[in-house]
Amino acid sequence: MNIEKLSPDKLRVTLESAELDRYDLDYISINNESPGTKRMLKDILFEAFSSVGFSTKGSRLLIEVLPGKNEGCVLYLTKVETTGEKRAADAPARHKVKAAPQSYLLVCRTLEDAINAVGRFSGYPDIPLRRSAMYCVDGQYNLVFSPVRFGLDGMRLNALLAELSEYGKADAATPLREAVMAEHGSTIQKEHAVEQFMRYFQ
Repeated sequence: MNIEKLSPDKLRVTLESAELDRYDLDYISINNESPGTKRMLKDILFEAFSSVGFSTKGSRLLIEVLPGKNEGCVLYLTKVETTGEKRAADAPARHKVKAAPQSYLLVCRTLEDAINAVGRFSGYPDIPLRRSAMYCVDGQYNLVFSPVRFGLDGMRLNALLAELSEYGKADAATPLREAVMAEHGSTIQKEHAVEQFMRYFQ
């Protein structure tokens, strides 16, 4: 477990797959209701307070979950001050864990990197895509793709994301982020980008 204090209100926590295994978790299964998630957060917050003085007293905690290397994950923990009535001194802070992203963004520096990255999808026929699109923004190639969530194997998705990261930076995508790319960049392929690129370039 690697804990970095990015600001007084924000931490980045990197967990290896073996550490997730201790809580019977993987990247996909981290959520508010999971007992393993609650135990993991308790241990992380204890270690964060001991090592870097990070305390959530009087605050809610927003947690963003992103895939890491070798089937691990990266957590961003951000304190959000409470409003309205003052929290009782002994009341526990509420934690909100963001669900796994519905869509992902891969930013590649060159078209060749984007084409090679798309080729990696051929090794994962068990991860069907709901949609995919390609944009060019500031000379970089941005691939947005949304896996079908039903029956999705988290370990297989992590493996795919790890392979894609060899060609660019993989991150969570949102409709707003995609809208900004479409507005400020050029749309190369709005629908079925992965399928179209594999058809013509592989």
